[in-house]
Amino acid sequence: MNRKLFSTLLVVCALGIVVGFLLVSSPREAEIPTQVLQDVVSEEEEITSTVPIVSEETVSRSSEQSPLMSEEKNEAKSSLLRNVPFTVQAPFGEWSDEVFQNACEEASIVMAEYWLMGKILTKEIAKQEIISLSKFQKKTIGQSIDTSTEDTEKLLREYYGVTTSEAKKDITLIDIKKALTSGALIIIPADGRKLYNPNYKQPGPTTHMLVIIGYDREKKEFITNDSGTRNGKGYRYKEDILFEAIRDYPTGNHLPIKEGKKGMIVVRKE
Repeated sequence: MNRKLFSTLLVVCALGIVVGFLLVSSPREAEIPTQVLQDVVSEEEEITSTVPIVSEETVSRSSEQSPLMSEEKNEAKSSLLRNVPFTVQAPFGEWSDEVFQNACEEASIVMAEYWLMGKILTKEIAKQEIISLSKFQKKTIGQSIDTSTEDTEKLLREYYGVTTSEAKKDITLIDIKKALTSGALIIIPADGRKLYNPNYKQPGPTTHMLVIIGYDREKKEFITNDSGTRNGKGYRYKEDILFEAIRDYPTGNHLPIKEGKKGMIVVRKE
């Protein structure tokens, strides 16, 4: 081998050694097996699928389904039953007569009955109806002073043959509003002293019953036909005052009120 060829070979070998050294010493990215990459992707997909994505739409939907929002959305609109007749429980001012002193229950169901039938209710008719109801009660339950919500509803069914009434217990403010919105007439028992009606002989009756015919949402007032005063036609009570006053009482001669649960009579035309 001549010297020229030998020199060429030495140069090529030297270059090879240098290139090899450079390749070994240069940084290289770590290689991840394909299976490992697939496992990582799968784990990310699993986590994403188990945690719901919170969006404005999701928040809106959740708010609509919450009890508080549902109650607000179901808040009753203003309503008023038309042509509900009114009578004071003492049609001709016979307040000294025991029959009329205690006739709030009778007067309430007379208004309900004449509303159902679409009849005109005059003072004369109202007086006769109240007297007849009082006699019927004395005959069937032995007295006509106080009548509980349940017994008053029973009187409405038995005396007038009404089949579209129902006594309800443990009611809420929303229950009353919903019933009114559906077109029902409501009769409630109450502690008259807590109604703070200036037209009552003060301090007011401890046991009283009146008719609710509407609700004013803007003013938050119930519209009533309150037979306890001659000024009771369309009389308005603030919703919180009326609801606080609602209190059932036992049938009898002013018996002690032990529980005083909130109840109402719902009367419908159909």
